[in-house]
Amino acid sequence: MSNTQASHANTHAPKPPGFESFSPRLFNGVAHFPVYYMRGGTSTGVVLWEPHLPQSLELKEELIRRVMGVPVTGETKGNKQINGLGRGPATSNKVFMLNMHEGPEADFSSTLAQLAADKSAIDWSVNCGNMSSALPIYALETGLIQAQKPLTQLRIFNTNTKVITDARLSTPEGNAMVPADTEIPGVMGDFPGVELSLRAPIGAKTGKLFPTGNRKDVFAGVTASCLDVAVPMVIVSAVELGQQGDEAPDVLNRDLVLLARLREIWVEAGLKMGLKKRNGDLMTRTELENSETVPKICMVSPPKHSGHITVRYFTPQSAHNSLAVTGGCCLATACLLPGTVAHDMAQHLSEFSKEEREIVVEMENPAGVLRARICGALSGEGASIPWAAYTRNTQVFMRGYVPIYTPSAELMKFFLGASK
Repeated sequence: MSNTQASHANTHAPKPPGFESFSPRLFNGVAHFPVYYMRGGTSTGVVLWEPHLPQSLELKEELIRRVMGVPVTGETKGNKQINGLGRGPATSNKVFMLNMHEGPEADFSSTLAQLAADKSAIDWSVNCGNMSSALPIYALETGLIQAQKPLTQLRIFNTNTKVITDARLSTPEGNAMVPADTEIPGVMGDFPGVELSLRAPIGAKTGKLFPTGNRKDVFAGVTASCLDVAVPMVIVSAVELGQQGDEAPDVLNRDLVLLARLREIWVEAGLKMGLKKRNGDLMTRTELENSETVPKICMVSPPKHSGHITVRYFTPQSAHNSLAVTGGCCLATACLLPGTVAHDMAQHLSEFSKEEREIVVEMENPAGVLRARICGALSGEGASIPWAAYTRNTQVFMRGYVPIYTPSAELMKFFLGASK
């Protein structure tokens, strides 16, 4: 994909009238925080303007927890998030913060807070390719960018993974109206489409294409391939785990023996991959066992229909209802590299050569087929991947304020200051 096919949006436009008033406030003595409640691909969550948030990480995390309805401290098993905007699974517990980027290489900076329904702990280490598609719509609607005709492009630097994503969307009238003309697996109906291209996605977390140094390893007696393309992932054969590979997610989630086996594999793999926390410390065995985000793990098998491979993807604690796009980009790359478990399972698919080219990989998953367009070439012992692209659709559910009824004294002090 050429990055010259669309003009970059003007991110230096003045904010529209009313944007600054869309800020933290007190109303009838209750703290209110402005949010966009959105869907991006098959994920849901909220988008926040980062300058609205407290600078203190402690207060920022308290605010996010209260908005989403997760425990303020500790764990609450079985929490239904009735008092917040989160909706149970990890795919519906995303909070993105957007800010202007400092530097010429990108227009915006995005930061993802990944929450879990029953835990207060917040994971700041990963990006979400699905939910990222909501960010250009947010920027257009709030007037942070000016649309170009007929296409608008913006560059988003993700602070979690240090990866830049190029986003393109159709703006035929040169305004914030994006046609609702895109359908994706797992979402009923047509909605505004966004093409996202992950720039230089290799080694997003570990700095390496093959973090263990091998194309195949054995963990807990099971052959696995570990790659880091947009997200670190462990790929295993469904057959080796006694599965057909096309089981429904709810069936997989009820198989406690399988889940325990997968946990053994991803923990051993995570240790050998050298996965780290945001502060740079290596993740411990216990932290990997309880991780809600990394490494992802997926079971693959030959295609059952007209795709190139069948996949069942775990986040990692539970089976995903479809396939995350970052994980899809990683799996698609693995399919194109000889010597990996995914390459062994893929059918009717060409592979990378020394000449750079684009290849579309179709991955059958519970929601349908995810297509990823990978640009790459073999290079030395690995490969070079300039970009990996995919298309998602997105929508705004609601825009407005979330009341925070029982903030801590310090968080209330923040609102008192912000409302002056």
